[in-house]
Amino acid sequence: MLGAIKDVLGAAATDEILAAWGEAYWFLAHVLIGRERAIYEGLVAAPGGWNGWRTFRIESKQRESEIITSFVLRPEDGRPVLRHQPGQYLTFWLEIPGHFPLKRNYSISSAPNDETYRISVKREPWGIASNWLYDHGEVGQILKVAPPAGEFFLNEESPRPVVLVSGGVGLTPMMSMLETIASQHPTVAVHYVHGTLNGSTHAMKDRVRFLAQAHPNIHATTFYVEPRPEDRRGVDFDHEGLISAEWLKANTPLAEADYYLCGPRPFLRAFVGGLALAGVRSDRIHYEFFGPADEILAAA
Repeated sequence: MLGAIKDVLGAAATDEILAAWGEAYWFLAHVLIGRERAIYEGLVAAPGGWNGWRTFRIESKQRESEIITSFVLRPEDGRPVLRHQPGQYLTFWLEIPGHFPLKRNYSISSAPNDETYRISVKREPWGIASNWLYDHGEVGQILKVAPPAGEFFLNEESPRPVVLVSGGVGLTPMMSMLETIASQHPTVAVHYVHGTLNGSTHAMKDRVRFLAQAHPNIHATTFYVEPRPEDRRGVDFDHEGLISAEWLKANTPLAEADYYLCGPRPFLRAFVGGLALAGVRSDRIHYEFFGPADEILAAA
């Protein structure tokens, strides 16, 4: 970093200036190192918490759609697990023959329950980890797992209505949030809005339907981009096409709700910017994005 500063500033990069930058760098580094240490210590001290890698056994496996499968994981030591924040993810250390060890993050798709976690994984055509899980992640398989992490999670203290908007496999953290609200905060109004290609890729629809029927404050709406002939409007899906910011503006409590968004880059670009332009304050727009967020921030 100091070399880059010197290249940019040229003769202006005196020894005094470089020393000042070095001092600032190490001050910030120690702040971040201290914060990381505090997080690790907090994870270990919390009920069911741990640090580093803990071995979990796949307890059950369920196909949710043609491209998404859920895995329920129970710790091999039989002890409780840390209650995650709804929306967080688990990190996995995967040792796959023929490859260097891989680390992958998968969102937890279940509500906290002290005993198990559920992840719901999309099989990517060229994904080494996801294909290995599909082909070899059978009941009884042991996996190395780090504690729940991530800053995208449900604010359970807020009394405001909640709008959960997802595209494709982006529904995984939303399911954790939806199940948590249903079990712990049934008086909170929830709009669950999901978009997918068609019925072949629509995961967890029976679970969502059950929660919506059991809880009058949960309203579920599904969009299919290209419905198949066997997909029934009003039964399998509600609208044909893409979710739009205009639809959200007309059908959700725009002036008061917290919006949680998770989906591919074009999906987030449309909604982070669209909701901001519609007047939703930035502190009420929450999103999960994997990769460089420059375009998303620019859209907002």
